[in-house]
Amino acid sequence: MSVMNSRRLARIRTLALLALSIAVYTSDTRAECYRVSYSSLPSTSANNYVEPGAGTWGVWSGATDTAGSSGGLPAVININSMAFQPQGTVIASGSDVFYNLGDVKYDPEQVLFRCTPEEAQNGVYEYYATNGDSTYGGMYDDGAAAGYPEAYRTYYQGMVIRLTNTVTGEYYSRYWKARQLTSLDTDSRGWLLVKAKNFSGVRTEIIRINNSNGNTGSGNYGHTQPAGYIAFKGGSLSSNLKPGADSASVYGGWHNSWPGAINLYNRVTIRRSATCMVSNVTPNVTFPMISVANLNQNMTRQAQVQIQFYCQTGAPANSGMTAFQSGTATNQTAMGILVQPENAAAAVAQGFGTGSGGVSYLLSDGYGVDPNIATGVGIRISNKSGQPLTLLSALANFGAGAPAGWYPVLDDADRASSADGLTYYNKTLTATLMKLPGKTVTTGKIKASAQVVIQIQ
Repeated sequence: MSVMNSRRLARIRTLALLALSIAVYTSDTRAECYRVSYSSLPSTSANNYVEPGAGTWGVWSGATDTAGSSGGLPAVININSMAFQPQGTVIASGSDVFYNLGDVKYDPEQVLFRCTPEEAQNGVYEYYATNGDSTYGGMYDDGAAAGYPEAYRTYYQGMVIRLTNTVTGEYYSRYWKARQLTSLDTDSRGWLLVKAKNFSGVRTEIIRINNSNGNTGSGNYGHTQPAGYIAFKGGSLSSNLKPGADSASVYGGWHNSWPGAINLYNRVTIRRSATCMVSNVTPNVTFPMISVANLNQNMTRQAQVQIQFYCQTGAPANSGMTAFQSGTATNQTAMGILVQPENAAAAVAQGFGTGSGGVSYLLSDGYGVDPNIATGVGIRISNKSGQPLTLLSALANFGAGAPAGWYPVLDDADRASSADGLTYYNKTLTATLMKLPGKTVTTGKIKASAQVVIQIQ
């Protein structure tokens, strides 16, 4: 009897040990995500360890009250009269990649979160919303009453802001929206690596509306608080975020698990000055066919770009505003040709940046990445006198003049007519398809776009 009891006790102990080992194993492999932020690599056994070659790492704080970027907006936004900027006019717009939306600039391969393989079954998500608990950051959808829904109140009277997720095409709302992050990189252990390149960029619009809320003056946008947030949800991080939840009261994970923000604070300047507006631009320019051999022999193809615009040169058009001036100094009006961020980056990579924020050539979409796109060839824009123009790579370098791509708006402009304080002008530019200096042309397609921009400096 005693022997039997001893064996039974041993068996019970064995089962207990087995149960313990199962419990430890389950805990070790549970679905979870970990934030990756440090100045030096931790131990290889750390849950947020990034193994060499799998990605980069660094220190980041997340979406604090002053973090983020303006979402690609111009550095100066001019609020004009309702006659010149009717209700619903987009008075400023831009787009920005996610890498610029943190409190620091991210590397595309920077790992922001590391998740166990089991978390793939639950899914990891990007969440985005306006700043719902801020009066001037996303609480009030003032645009809705004016017919422009999901355009939210800002600190300045007469303008609202509307944000768009560039992947889903959805507007940001006070109520959280979500996008599942898929096709994530993994490390040698199969852990998911959520990198900066996996998050969406943003398109930003400033819309003119007739509202009575906000500051009626001008100057630097000195009000803190982001206008929108990009949050990460995975494992226990930001666990209470759900689609449709009100960001005014649901903000789990802020700010450490929220890697991006759109923020106007100290990033834009508001003016209320007489200026000019583009009324028409040649919509498409098609170059005649040309062979690779001819391009490599420095032959070119040309096409003209016609621009029509008008300016508030007198009363009543300029009533109540700072007087119109053509130029590139403070409060003067300038014109530039803005290329898309990716095209500008390609031009800089090929050695055609000016060092002052401009680029010398417009390169094709997908240059150096898409094998179907011609390389060694670009488009140069020249004025009526044949002088090559520097192209804008961003709208932030206001006041920097020609090296950045800004020129007095009336340079080479022909006056057409005047009425009611408005003067109408025409301007002709020349687009030249040509071999890039020091490059060899390869066969392929060329397709690119640029935007004529008139802006108060």
